Amino acid sequence: MLALRGLIRSRLLLAVMVGLAALLAVGVAATGFVLNVHHERAALQIETLWHPAVAEVGAVRAAAGDLRAASLAGAGGEELREGARRALEEHVDALGRLAAGSDGEVDAKIAGLDRDVSKWLESARSDAVRDRMRVYGLPASAVGADSAGGTYAAVDARTKELTALLEQRSAREAQDAMGHMNGVMLYILSLAVALLAAAVVAAVVLQRRYLAPAGALARRLRRAASGDASVAGPPPGGGRGWIGRLTEEAEGVRERLAVSQRESLRNREALVQVGPAVQGLREILTSCEDPGPGAVVSGDVRAAEGLIAGDYLGAVRLSDRSTAVFLGDVCGHGVAAGLLAVQLKSVLMVGLRLEADLDSLVRAVHQALADEECFTTLVVAVLDPERSTLTWANAGHEEPFLRRADGTVERLEPTGPLIHPFLPAPPGTWQTRTVQFDPGDLLVLSTDGLTEGRRHDGEEFGEQRASRVLAGLDDPTPSAAVTALYAAAERFSIDQGRDDISLLAAATAAPHGRASGPRTTPPARTGENEAGHD
Repeated sequence: MLALRGLIRSRLLLAVMVGLAALLAVGVAATGFVLNVHHERAALQIETLWHPAVAEVGAVRAAAGDLRAASLAGAGGEELREGARRALEEHVDALGRLAAGSDGEVDAKIAGLDRDVSKWLESARSDAVRDRMRVYGLPASAVGADSAGGTYAAVDARTKELTALLEQRSAREAQDAMGHMNGVMLYILSLAVALLAAAVVAAVVLQRRYLAPAGALARRLRRAASGDASVAGPPPGGGRGWIGRLTEEAEGVRERLAVSQRESLRNREALVQVGPAVQGLREILTSCEDPGPGAVVSGDVRAAEGLIAGDYLGAVRLSDRSTAVFLGDVCGHGVAAGLLAVQLKSVLMVGLRLEADLDSLVRAVHQALADEECFTTLVVAVLDPERSTLTWANAGHEEPFLRRADGTVERLEPTGPLIHPFLPAPPGTWQTRTVQFDPGDLLVLSTDGLTEGRRHDGEEFGEQRASRVLAGLDDPTPSAAVTALYAAAERFSIDQGRDDISLLAAATAAPHGRASGPRTTPPARTGENEAGHD
């Protein structure tokens, strides 16, 4: 009940925090929108009203000056007076249309200017103008004359007053626009600070709830893979959410890997014995479990020295009725390489039984090599007869041969680098590939001891010769393929003391209705021993 109440409270708190964050975001966005609208409106007023109005008043004043100059010129300036009069009337009308309804005081000033211009033009048209200096004379501010209506002085005074008022309005709008711009900048700064604060909070939550437990889990697995027994105890993460479930699963894997490591250590101690112990070790390296339904597997390891090789192979039946096969090659040969091969095969078998994906499986082998100063190549393939597919991961190993039912032979490329303790192995280092695998198709895994094997004159056996052997099989079954390749290597007189030669073949069904179960060919013997047969 307490746990349920705590869960409800945490959910309510989360909902309240999300709601507050949403309200804050809406408020900030609305404020920024309003400030931006006001700024654009003020800028538009300045550009489309006040600046053009000031320019139009200047044009009115210039036209009035032209009319005054033409009138003082006497009878000879009649044409100039008419042109100046028309220009003055047009600019006054344009000014009235431009500023109509924008501002009460501005409208009043423009109306007064219109009246004064009309009176002045009426006075200028009268033939009975007796006092030209009063009508066309300089402004009152210049000569102290009367600036009553119907004079140039009155029009000039009106334009000056209107210009000052328009410039005042333009300055006020500019100040408002600047204030709005400052508000927008403050809004942007506030938004940036809010986002930064949210990012910091998110980072802290992410670090405490996920990254820290995940880092502890990674360190724990790394120490466990290196054989550090001090990692025993409850897993990190506190059992919260998916990270807790992940740590629990990882703890189970760690325990199984620890068991596998202990088994490998016991096997390594047993290898120092002779006779049955050596034979038993070879059985470990070459044994295959019963494959899944519809799968046929056959393979053998032929050591360069005695019975113990650095190669390891196997087959495992998976829970989805598919079959996993693998073939690995530890650098070097002999007892030391065989000891390490046993350890790596144990890791592989555990990972396959735990249904690990191929990338995780290869990375587990990489972890098992953490304390070793050598490397291994490895290819793991999964045959699914029900889906007619072949999926594989190749860690720098010799490219597998894929013999199709029509006799053509293909090669399956590597999907990642070889496995070396000095090479980093983050998740995804080894990719997987999938191809169609129909009944009658044949998969053959080999080590480079076959394709790179040389005879006494230095000529290599080569992958083309191996492909021709597979293409020419009359009986394309796994056991026949293994037997034919070893027979071809013996006819070629490969110096088998140079390197181990291992083969593993698999198919989803034997052609011509022939049934064949999992088999392992006996080893070839060196020195005075005869070569074994499949």
